[in-house]
Amino acid sequence: MSERFENRDMAETLFHNVNLYGTTFDDVNLEGARIYNANLRNMTIDDANIAGLTIFGVRVDQLIEAEFDRRDPERVRLRIHDIFDPEEVRRVLARLDEVRAEFYARLRATPPDMLNAHPGPDRWSALEHVRHLVFAEDMYLNHWLLRNEQPWCKLGFLPPFLEGNPAFTGVGDEPTDDLETVLAAWDAIHAGTKAFVAEVTPEILKRDTSDVDFGQRSVGGVLQGMANHDLRHIRMAEVALTDALTKKQ
Repeated sequence: MSERFENRDMAETLFHNVNLYGTTFDDVNLEGARIYNANLRNMTIDDANIAGLTIFGVRVDQLIEAEFDRRDPERVRLRIHDIFDPEEVRRVLARLDEVRAEFYARLRATPPDMLNAHPGPDRWSALEHVRHLVFAEDMYLNHWLLRNEQPWCKLGFLPPFLEGNPAFTGVGDEPTDDLETVLAAWDAIHAGTKAFVAEVTPEILKRDTSDVDFGQRSVGGVLQGMANHDLRHIRMAEVALTDALTKKQ
């Protein structure tokens, strides 16, 4: 008999001699959890924060990071070695601009129907990834770094875990399938980021942002997070385009 556990606080719960075959854990907090004497055969973990994940005494997160770096060397080029060094921050974000320019070129060379195609159930189209990047930079710049009262860009696209959150009211209220409209909105927000980074100092980079961010903890951490996040969704958008094309053929 299957059961659903939703919106519950089950912290420090003990599961002993329990059959969890085929179980789905979605939007759950497993920080600090311990698993002993368990059958994890064919278990799959996707879209998860695995910082510090250790299996049999081996830091699995470090192994996975190294493998991802091998598969995509751009991850290494977009890594800020000292998040409090203005020149290092500017170097990485300049490289991010080059990656984005290449991404723009691919998007503009793609037929509109492919940009808006969903390659599979619950998978975003390439344009939805771009709209999400608009939302993300809006959040990073205006709400985390500048902390201004600028209204949310209505072209943005929220991830499921933020839908319905009143803090993000207005995001996605005016969706569009027009690529150039979305890119223009992203460029307008990014102009503010570039101006901010051009004048950033070590003191600004060390400023605490932990009261508003999602774990980045400082201005320098937020900017590193933006580089990581942008690359991840650019790659996901590229996969969406490839998969949609394959599906069409």
